[in-house]
Amino acid sequence: MAAGPRTSKQERIDHWVTALSEQQMPVFAQTARIVATETARDERSAAELAEMILQDASMTARLLRVANSIVYNPNRNPISTVSRAIVLLGFEAVRSICYSIAIIDSVHDGPYKQHAVQEMARAFHAATQARTMAIQRQDKSPEEVFIAALLYHLGHVAFWCFAEQADPEAGAQLAARLAAGGSEGVAEERKALGFSLAELTTALNRQWHLSELLGSALSDDHSNDPRASNVTLAHEVARTAEGGWETPEMKQILERVAESLYLPLEKVTRMVRSNAEDAVASMSRLGAREVGKLIPVPPEYARRRREVVDAGPPPERSQFPEPDAELQMKILRELSELVTDEQPDINMVFEMVLEGVYRGVGMDRTVFALMSPDHKSLRAKYALGWDRQQLTQAFHFALSRGAPRNVFDHVIKTGHPLWVRQPPDPSVAGLITPEVQQVTGEAPFFIMPIAVQQRPIGILYADRRPSRRPVERSAFTDFKLFGQQAVLGLGYLKRH
Repeated sequence: MAAGPRTSKQERIDHWVTALSEQQMPVFAQTARIVATETARDERSAAELAEMILQDASMTARLLRVANSIVYNPNRNPISTVSRAIVLLGFEAVRSICYSIAIIDSVHDGPYKQHAVQEMARAFHAATQARTMAIQRQDKSPEEVFIAALLYHLGHVAFWCFAEQADPEAGAQLAARLAAGGSEGVAEERKALGFSLAELTTALNRQWHLSELLGSALSDDHSNDPRASNVTLAHEVARTAEGGWETPEMKQILERVAESLYLPLEKVTRMVRSNAEDAVASMSRLGAREVGKLIPVPPEYARRRREVVDAGPPPERSQFPEPDAELQMKILRELSELVTDEQPDINMVFEMVLEGVYRGVGMDRTVFALMSPDHKSLRAKYALGWDRQQLTQAFHFALSRGAPRNVFDHVIKTGHPLWVRQPPDPSVAGLITPEVQQVTGEAPFFIMPIAVQQRPIGILYADRRPSRRPVERSAFTDFKLFGQQAVLGLGYLKRH
């Protein structure tokens, strides 16, 4: 519903923020809240980020594609899991990639799609320039600068993506004004909307808790903040390049960049022109060829841009991951390297084991559950896959020192992996209690005990209940391989 003609500027902005948060961009808003967490550098936050990414097969595939590119991984050490990507690339780098994917995924077909794609192209070009400038300035967090530059025109992107649904009259009016005058100034936005799109970005930044640096860059006076100035200067570079790389305006902006970085003009010119090509290549890896086509590149990179854009990304995986033998081998190899490290990170071991079962074996859900210190209960410690949060809450079972109380207790006591088929074998049917069935339903599932030096500490669990796909013997064999890696990691840690 459009805001009325008599409403104040703030009411109009609030109308848009509410519409975008609740109706149009709720998925982006939720993703933004997770990846913008400022506690984002502790162990739990990294695990939450990995879990959020792994719920989206498309985001997982694109993140790993970018993580293995020369820009983020110049040594070309293979990265096959999200958990390892966060460790090797750093939380901030993965966060910036996630923001990029979330913004790309927010665009959809509509009458103003071209406006949205143009704004995205400018944002990604500017963000790439900003990150390189930040690196040259030895900034403490170049990825934070990248994110601020990427989101600098978030209001513009959001408006053009969702004007048709949120306020069709305002969208048509602004589009008509821009088409008539060819201007993209703040004045036209205020005439058509009653507010500027930069003001909408500021409101979204505040509502979604995105970035303090972005707030500084959007403020009227940030001349004393070199990081915020870095963001706005990068956007000037991106906008000016759209008018041509050999223009007097481009030469002036390059001189300003050289002055701000205390670098020779010749070096800055090469750097900025090369950054444009990097931005195009990044868009191709992220599956945004339409965006890449609109990023202006110097003539010397034009042919390379056509090759990169035309090649396109490989196809994405389905909603439920299919078994992938090659991926299993990659993850198992990385796990072997990790567990023999001088100081193996046991949390990382279990996160990679779960990811191997989820993405490599192709299971819908997988859990690592720990026994309580008094051995009276079993509770989920890590979980991946469909309805992960609900699964984590429900996976809590009583144990006993005598006869097993349920199938999980039985596996812990016997010390043997178990494939529970449907209908269950008579020997274990009585152990599928109502509490167990609440988690497993009528689906088959795998269980493997996890022990350290013959002493059980928990279990590994996996099923395909959500998709109702059958499980096969090869999947059970592969599941046990990943369980063995978890046992090896715990054993190595105990010995050292």
